[in-house]
Amino acid sequence: MPVNGVGVTAVAVAAARALESDRPGPLVVDPWASALVRASEVAVPFPERWPDDLDEVPAIDRSLLLGATYIGLRTRFIDDELRAGGLRQVAILGSGLDTRSWRLDWPAGTRVFELDSPDVVAFLTGTMDAVGAAPTADRRVVAADVTAPWASAIVRGGLSPAEPTHWVLEGLLPYLSAHDQAALLDDIVDLSGPGSRAVIERAPALTDTPETRERLRTFAAATGIPFDELLARTDPPDPAIVLAAAGWTVDEVSVADLERRYDRPLVADRTDSAPDQRGGFVAAVRR
Repeated sequence: MPVNGVGVTAVAVAAARALESDRPGPLVVDPWASALVRASEVAVPFPERWPDDLDEVPAIDRSLLLGATYIGLRTRFIDDELRAGGLRQVAILGSGLDTRSWRLDWPAGTRVFELDSPDVVAFLTGTMDAVGAAPTADRRVVAADVTAPWASAIVRGGLSPAEPTHWVLEGLLPYLSAHDQAALLDDIVDLSGPGSRAVIERAPALTDTPETRERLRTFAAATGIPFDELLARTDPPDPAIVLAAAGWTVDEVSVADLERRYDRPLVADRTDSAPDQRGGFVAAVRR
């Protein structure tokens, strides 16, 4: 069952996990990532094997390897946050082709809720069943769009707002408008019992200025993405501020922090350290 639309992004992330799994000293080992990419029938540009000599890799492939390296850092960090949290109720929003329900060693009785569009969750379930993979948690699939009334859907699916939940927002916020990001964060606060945790990949800050509008018009003309859709992503809420205002204890983690923590440098221009930019992650606990 081929996937398309936002599912293509999920396939690219799976391809990056497959590449990370193949490199020496991998931060993440995902035995099913390659099978998901093949089953999707989507052509992704990532190399299938980690090269023996980076000096012989063309420049375009180096940029793809950089992208895979970032996905490796991001995935490992979130894995470690979930292990450290040890909560028995986990909700992955915009789950894509996430395989944590199979590849992590969950505490007994853990329920993992995966919420994404019907096509994406059906593809993931069908492919993992076909390769004979068995979940290591009580996997609960919620076929819903995070821009629709998803909160009621996940509660109907079995999530208990009275219990602590570990929320995962990985690679999701940048695809949502600023309004939808704010609504999503508000719903998470409302559904979180005491002791809940969250690990969130921030959306890069994009402020609405004349210069920004001109860049977005150029990008819209080149990509065909509507200008008004791009403009709706400017001035997104900062998850750290939203959660702190709701009484959560917040820890901000930069990409540079992860490079040092896992001894896995990224060779890139660190423009995300400029005052008007925001990236990295938020790890928070509801007191």
